[in-house]
Amino acid sequence: MFTRLAVAGGAAGFGYTQLLPNDAKAVFFPAHAWLADAATAALRQIDAETAHNIAITAAKYNLTPVAPKPDDLLRTQVCGLGFGSPVGLAAGFDKNADAVDGLFGLGFGFVEIGTVTPLPQP
Repeated sequence: MFTRLAVAGGAAGFGYTQLLPNDAKAVFFPAHAWLADAATAALRQIDAETAHNIAITAAKYNLTPVAPKPDDLLRTQVCGLGFGSPVGLAAGFDKNADAVDGLFGLGFGFVEIGTVTPLPQP
């Protein structure tokens, strides 16, 4: 069980790198770009809800990659609030606030925790 969780957690942590161009993969994962591709292929074999839960668990235990500090050119101010980056994570991903620190470590300028509905959904 632990082996499957460890492999799945690693897959979740590296899975998003498929969105990055190869030169960006080299910055985030200099010696492990091949692992990101393998993990992405593994994640595609898992149903969406399970992959989501794996990603939350990986972020909760800081098994996700840590993004470098955003460049100061990305600093943004909206309605008097300052953000390190204009890219954020919308509500709904971490509904129970299990992985707040891990999600900020991914480099988001802001992370909305919880859901967008006032009551739990069935």
